[in-house]
Amino acid sequence: MTVEELRIELEKIISGLSASGFDSVDSGIVEKLEKYAVAADQLGMKEGKHLIGNLSGVIKAIQEGKSKAASGSIRLTALDFYVKKLSGGGSIEDL
Repeated sequence: MTVEELRIELEKIISGLSASGFDSVDSGIVEKLEKYAVAADQLGMKEGKHLIGNLSGVIKAIQEGKSKAASGSIRLTALDFYVKKLSGGGSIEDL
């Protein structure tokens, strides 16, 4: 997977979660996020891996009733910002 392919896949997930919220997240999303975190690590995107992992973790916590949707929204916004910086080029690891 390339950085561009990862960016496109993350944009799809971000868009879907932004539209539907965290109340009824498909379990497949968590699996995809975990796969993308591994891909980000392999691509040397340490911050991306961290942000993807954070979002995945909070979605699990929301599903288990241990966290609130507001926490998910914060992590989603952080990942969205990161992904938008990816499309702008330059070094995002400095963020």
